[in-house]
Amino acid sequence: MFEALRNLAALRTHASSRLALAAVIAIAGMSPLAAPAAADDGRPLPVAPQAAPRTAPDLPTDQLIVGFKDTAGPAQRNASYGRLAKDLGMSVQDVRGTAGGARVVRADRNLTPAEAEKALETLRADPGVDFAEPDTRMFPMADPDDPFYPLQWDIWEEPGGIRLPAAWPVSKGAGTVVAVVDTGITSHSDLNANVLPGYDMISKASAARDSDGRDANPRDEGDWTSDGLCGAGTTGDPSSWHGTHVAGTVAAVANNGRGVAGVAPEAKILPVRALGACGGYTTDIADSIIWAAGGNVAGAPANTNRAKVINLSLGGITPCSATYQNAIDYAYKAGAAVVVAAGNANRPAADSSPANCRNVITVAASTRSGNRAPYSNYGDAVDLTAPGGDFSQTAQDGIASTLNSGTYGPASENYVYSQGTSMAAPHVAGAAALVMSASGRTASPATVEQRLKDTARALPGTCPGGCGAGLLDAGKALGVSTSTVVTPSAVLFTDRDGTANDSYTVPVSEGVDYLVGGAVVKAGTYPGSGTVTVTARAKPGYVLAAGATAQWTLAFKGALEPAVPTISGAPAVGSTLTAVPGTWTPAPDSLAYQWYRFGTAIAGATSAGYRLTDADLETTITVRVTGTASGYGTATAESAGISVVPGPVFADVGPETVFFSEINWMAAAGISRGWAEADGTRTYRPAQPVNRDQMAAFLYRLAGSPDFVPPAESPFTDVSTQHAFYKEIAWLSAAGISRGWTEADGGRTFRPAEAVLRDQMAAFLYRHAGSPDFVPLAQPPFADVTPGHPFYREISWVWKTGISRGWSEGDGTQTFRPSVSILRDQMAAFMYRYATRS
Repeated sequence: MFEALRNLAALRTHASSRLALAAVIAIAGMSPLAAPAAADDGRPLPVAPQAAPRTAPDLPTDQLIVGFKDTAGPAQRNASYGRLAKDLGMSVQDVRGTAGGARVVRADRNLTPAEAEKALETLRADPGVDFAEPDTRMFPMADPDDPFYPLQWDIWEEPGGIRLPAAWPVSKGAGTVVAVVDTGITSHSDLNANVLPGYDMISKASAARDSDGRDANPRDEGDWTSDGLCGAGTTGDPSSWHGTHVAGTVAAVANNGRGVAGVAPEAKILPVRALGACGGYTTDIADSIIWAAGGNVAGAPANTNRAKVINLSLGGITPCSATYQNAIDYAYKAGAAVVVAAGNANRPAADSSPANCRNVITVAASTRSGNRAPYSNYGDAVDLTAPGGDFSQTAQDGIASTLNSGTYGPASENYVYSQGTSMAAPHVAGAAALVMSASGRTASPATVEQRLKDTARALPGTCPGGCGAGLLDAGKALGVSTSTVVTPSAVLFTDRDGTANDSYTVPVSEGVDYLVGGAVVKAGTYPGSGTVTVTARAKPGYVLAAGATAQWTLAFKGALEPAVPTISGAPAVGSTLTAVPGTWTPAPDSLAYQWYRFGTAIAGATSAGYRLTDADLETTITVRVTGTASGYGTATAESAGISVVPGPVFADVGPETVFFSEINWMAAAGISRGWAEADGTRTYRPAQPVNRDQMAAFLYRLAGSPDFVPPAESPFTDVSTQHAFYKEIAWLSAAGISRGWTEADGGRTFRPAEAVLRDQMAAFLYRHAGSPDFVPLAQPPFADVTPGHPFYREISWVWKTGISRGWSEGDGTQTFRPSVSILRDQMAAFMYRYATRS
């Protein structure tokens, strides 16, 4: 029995959306997306190299779920807990009730397999207990004008797509709410219009990473892990943003000129956050299901946007628990169809929970060619199959959807390819929303499931082990005949003479649209240069013949491919910026430069270098580089913008100073004005150590110089109320940022004239930030700071937030030098990065 517990607690089917997450390469950045030019359209959305979907190492649990009989009162429950604690030899605590009426019992540490099995045996032998089971952790399984729609083969392509264009004239999901029970959601311009207020159902603050337990904010704070964080032998991963990817497949906005299109682009997403660092507990997921379906969950407000479809792209290898089945049965009776990923272990789906529960639609994954994906679970428990992608072919054989570019916390929005049954399930959830929207009040979970299964088509490829009713066919599910099969006419080269002045001809072909750069093009002849990709797509009511050529890559002599230029130099008035053009392909014959201020060309600024003037102060400067290569034409690329700060404020700080911009920021922010010298100048003294009284003043000003009345009696015996920085030092004490030292006589001292050490600086900033809920890294980021250091958490935090990366030593390690005094220029850098961190 307990092998199942360990497997369930362990199974990470998260690789399906993390792309094994060695690195996630963006499909597009956060800048406004325009359809690529014809010359660039041949570049598919990139993806990082990755291994096949994998499961996680075995993970223990510290929680049990106990269902007491109705006759068991508080006294009997307490007696049960007492027997349990005695048998285990450790304390246990009743932490809360579930929405299904059971109790969550937490031990004071993770239970070994033998301890958990003993605990369950004790509970199940209790006459007042109806059932007892482990509270195991689950993990993520992994004709619009949208520019990346041509890359969404899963929607429209034969043979492996779901024939969605035929369904959209009937329904796009309007009026239907789809709950995505997952890692939460991040802000994304291709999703936000369709996202409803959801809920964060993670009950454990350290897993939630938002400094509390359950709350009304379902924002994905990141599920990154470090080595060993989730149990001995586990390896770390960056954040997956799994819920954002799943939500995009369900209901990314269509026809908005950006990104991708969702299966049900007019449905609404209800994000319910149940998975965080090290996955999510069964009880949190079960409560999420009940809340999404409109049920009551203690401590949570009523859900006013009751879901008609609930997507669960998560699971593990174990029998269906009573807790899951009760929650799913509640949702089913409330009228919500529960769609579940079959799992990525290449084994019978009957082994995977909650895919093996009753009253769910279990979804296996298929490939672009219509075969069962090699990682997908299979068998009698599978109800339906939908595209999940297969990176073993090409990156472009994955599923393109919305994501976030952050490694740990949320950063800018982007798009990525991914694979897994996590990607297959939201196709079915979206199709269920289409059917429910079209059917109105007559739709029930049972009728929707039967409709999707009755209209599925046989997989074009093979499915060893069984793939349920077959491949999802959205057109047929909406009652649209897709029997009109067409073969696209070929796109032809014309005047092909090996120069950059060739052209190509797009034909007229019944039932077929041709797209270049994401936009439909009319029949005719077009000039070509570089590489042009033309894609054929079936019009509504048609499907492309299986095996028909549907994409042509036209390789002309080639276009000049630019690199994105960068700007070096201090961004301060009086300093000179230099454009770094990068590596162009092929090497250009010549490069021309033009500098811009707030997007307007600066007269005469046409060389590689540009000296900043007063006119540039508090503006954004960019540089545009234009290259020319014989036979390849010209190309232009523009740098990212930089903000210009005032020129040198301090006589001893110039553009050549290492932290020039950060020191100037200190002055501009009113944090430091340095010293007034006899000659009328001001100096900063960047190489001088920072004293503790000065540090108090800096931190007080960094907080905005809050309204604070210092106490009449000093909190420190060595700081007089007449001290120049008494107010700031007293504020530091009152804010809990520094308590000083307890001396032998019982008094507390601040030691104002002592230099601040680098480890103390880390502690000051961590407390200044409110001592955020942060799990210290299992693997030290610095060779000279061990987990036993008194400020290890704080030093890990400044590394993780990018406030300090320390020094690169000759042996390849990074050091922090914790006991070294921090200098004033280093302190400026620390404070600037702290103030501007995301």
